[in-house]
Amino acid sequence: MPPDLTLLARGNDGMFPTARSLSYIWGDPDQGHLARVMPQFGGAMADDLVPLEVDGVLTPTPRALAAVLAYLESIQR
Repeated sequence: MPPDLTLLARGNDGMFPTARSLSYIWGDPDQGHLARVMPQFGGAMADDLVPLEVDGVLTPTPRALAAVLAYLESIQR
């Protein structure tokens, strides 16, 4: 059964796990934050970056990925 994406914050002491979510969507969670880019989208998304706060650090993040993270954070229960 797939994980319930509305419960990510609940499993992280009530805080949305931005860095962990970003690493799962964008790269390899076992290798660390943004360790490897999804090859299918990396080049196209790299041209449209926005600053995203990740663990207190503004991190250049593809706009489309920042939108996915904002959506995931908005559906937390």
